[in-house]
Amino acid sequence: MFNIKDKLTVEDVYLWMDGGTVTLVMQDQSSQTCEIEFVQKVSLKRYDHLPRPGSLLINRKEVEVRSELEKEILIAVQGAEWGKGIKEEDKNSFKRIIEDCIDFVKSERYRDLAQTHI
Repeated sequence: MFNIKDKLTVEDVYLWMDGGTVTLVMQDQSSQTCEIEFVQKVSLKRYDHLPRPGSLLINRKEVEVRSELEKEILIAVQGAEWGKGIKEEDKNSFKRIIEDCIDFVKSERYRDLAQTHI
């Protein structure tokens, strides 16, 4: 079972061309993996069978806005280390992108979007 409270490692980063979705493949200290996804926030129309725009997912399940799990995920991602497969020249760009995602999730705009798309 994946432990979000472990020291996590970012093993891979996927940047999707859908308006900003960022998927992080994370690994805990027991080598269990999990996907944390910050869903795009450009196209705010809600489509059936797709995640809510601007949402946060863990293993493809939406995380409740302002929940304890959301807080734990953000803390874990902020404190994560880079895996060996992440190129040194990519780390600064990825760090800025991830920080932008975290800042958005913490924002009032994020909370407002969640209420709009319930």
